[in-house]
Amino acid sequence: MKRPFCVLAIIYILIIIVLHLLGVVFLGYDKVYSNLNINSQYTGMILDVKDEKDYKDVYVIKLISDNKYINGRKFLINVKKDNEKLEYGDQINFVGEFLEPDSKRNYGGFDYSLYLKTQKIYGTFNVQNFKIISKNNGNKIQKNIMNFKQYVKETLRKYLNKDEAELGIGLVIGDRTGISKEVENDFKDSNLTHMLAVSGSHFTYIILAVGYANKMIKRNRLGKIIVIIVIILFMNLTGNTASVARSGIMAIMMVIASLFYRRADIWTSMSVAIIFQLISNPYIIFDVGLQLSYGGVIGIVLFNEKLTELFIKYFNKKETKIKQYIITAISVTLSAIIIIIPIMLLNFNTLSFSFIISNLLAGPLLGVIVIFAFILLFASLLLGSLLKPLFSVLNLLISMLINIAHICANLPFSKVYMPTPNILLVIIFYVCLAVKIYGYKKEKYINVILIIIIIFNFYFPILNLKVKDLEINFIDVGQGDSTLIRVNNKSILIDGGGSAFESKSDVGEMTLLPYLLDRGLISIDYVIVSHFDADHYKGLIYVVENLKIKNIVISTLGQESNDFNEFIALVRKKNINILEVNMGDILKIGNAEIEILYPNKEQINDNVKNNNALVFKFIWNDFSILFTGDIEEVAEEKILLIYKNNLEKLQSTVLKVAHHGSKTSSTNSFLEAVNPQIALIGVGKNNKFGHPNQGVIDRLNNLNCKIYRTDEMGEISISVNKKHKIRVEGFI
Repeated sequence: MKRPFCVLAIIYILIIIVLHLLGVVFLGYDKVYSNLNINSQYTGMILDVKDEKDYKDVYVIKLISDNKYINGRKFLINVKKDNEKLEYGDQINFVGEFLEPDSKRNYGGFDYSLYLKTQKIYGTFNVQNFKIISKNNGNKIQKNIMNFKQYVKETLRKYLNKDEAELGIGLVIGDRTGISKEVENDFKDSNLTHMLAVSGSHFTYIILAVGYANKMIKRNRLGKIIVIIVIILFMNLTGNTASVARSGIMAIMMVIASLFYRRADIWTSMSVAIIFQLISNPYIIFDVGLQLSYGGVIGIVLFNEKLTELFIKYFNKKETKIKQYIITAISVTLSAIIIIIPIMLLNFNTLSFSFIISNLLAGPLLGVIVIFAFILLFASLLLGSLLKPLFSVLNLLISMLINIAHICANLPFSKVYMPTPNILLVIIFYVCLAVKIYGYKKEKYINVILIIIIIFNFYFPILNLKVKDLEINFIDVGQGDSTLIRVNNKSILIDGGGSAFESKSDVGEMTLLPYLLDRGLISIDYVIVSHFDADHYKGLIYVVENLKIKNIVISTLGQESNDFNEFIALVRKKNINILEVNMGDILKIGNAEIEILYPNKEQINDNVKNNNALVFKFIWNDFSILFTGDIEEVAEEKILLIYKNNLEKLQSTVLKVAHHGSKTSSTNSFLEAVNPQIALIGVGKNNKFGHPNQGVIDRLNNLNCKIYRTDEMGEISISVNKKHKIRVEGFI
């Protein structure tokens, strides 16, 4: 066996994945949670500043306790901005409310709990108050590293413009917390996100720099030992993330091999690196950065040489340095992309067809920026502000990189949203790729299979859907409403959640669009907007901007507002068909229909948006669901008056409870008229409004109605077959 570590690494990875899927908990997370009090006093030492937000600072802390299950465990603490700043080594007593991190709340959704586990963090404390009991604790070397990290941040922020400084910090030490959303999105959309993570190129610069110094002093073996020490220090400086650890361990392996006059084997180096990382933290295998890092290296090792030979054969008949650079850059980029495309689709649902252009332009600039920045940072320790003119040059170089990312991000097809690929097809893709690489007599069949997989993933996302007669998904969008109905091969999206407050987290971008793509949808047949309150329509904006929408259904009554006008302007810009509906209208969707029950032409002037919201009934065979928007008591009374001689119009199998279960809605008389078997309440976990109101819950219970809430159950899925058998499941 030529590479035993490779076999060991593969077996180890498979065992961890299988055990995780079977529900095995590594690293004692269950015991930690059972030994924490929800709201108590703790002692801990600050390890790092995790994030600096507008209203709070987030630190990484190591608990100090007599309890063996929580002693030495890492947590996040949220501290209000107006508190005293904390530094590495500060030991504090604090009173904090422990928040166990959420797992997925929707199908295919973001698993915050697993994300923290990839960083060996056990949860978060909201700190009410704290007291510093001692300073300058911890490892002295680490203290100096953290001081240098702070020096890098302060120096770049002092001499560079804001965007350039924050990007420079990300490029040099891998701290991306200060990078603006616009800049980060440009790098993401232009397929340059890898530049924001410390990678193998940084360690190459370290090896070359120390190697050059070593050549000057002619102490070869000592120089290599110094290289290893510098690599370890740099790994700690940059946070020792998954991709940093991979690059650092592989670099150390290479140097150790040269120390013993051995040739480094890249497959063995990779295998040893992943084994070390998995021993330290088994959950790190689920870190997307780690997957992309290893995937990129594997792709380059497997395909770069062959692609380079191919390009030279066809395009390099007259060799020049520029042509050689272009061929090398394209070969390396394509080699990495072959392996990481499925990972990108599984996690981000995007493809960038401008990646060759962006990497060709940005690649050489990145190297210059990183090397120049390190030289300036070390030199300024001695010369200080004398180097200000040179920092202006660095500012210009980083500005050029930002502009390249922005231009490439806005090229046609720079970002194309794709449905989440079926995991089985991804596995078959990698198996076929492996068979093709290692040779197969009937290779043409492998080529055919690979082509079929690509076609089905890109053009037939319906394969990702479970075929059911009727499926209704009441999506957890926090404090808001959003429902997806799929029937007769048609999709209907009702509202989209959102926030009334300015937030870095766009529900449409972060939750709703990824959810729809995970469900295999790249177009929506009908989008129905009940009304234009932020928590019902704002999440739809990002969806309308990025997916194909065939029809938008609205009522214009009571909707005239800036929000309404801006949304309709966007819809018209996208050439989407607008259906204005009124009471009595019926939309036929195959053998299903949507009947508009309200509003009529007489507008209610009390809380105009809520009380003139669309109320409609979705009907399929004997099953029905009544959607009520955010109507309140005054609108419910009006609806009862309109249908007083025909109350069966309101009777429904399922009720989407109005206004998130607010006490201003769901009167007893209205609930009795609807007489639902099932009630759905869209409400944010621990929301500040106190929704749902206990009185509403009591009235629903009095009707023997089964209540399902997104705050307690996450996404709620209702499937109905032709025999009228109803199945309701909460995601959590």
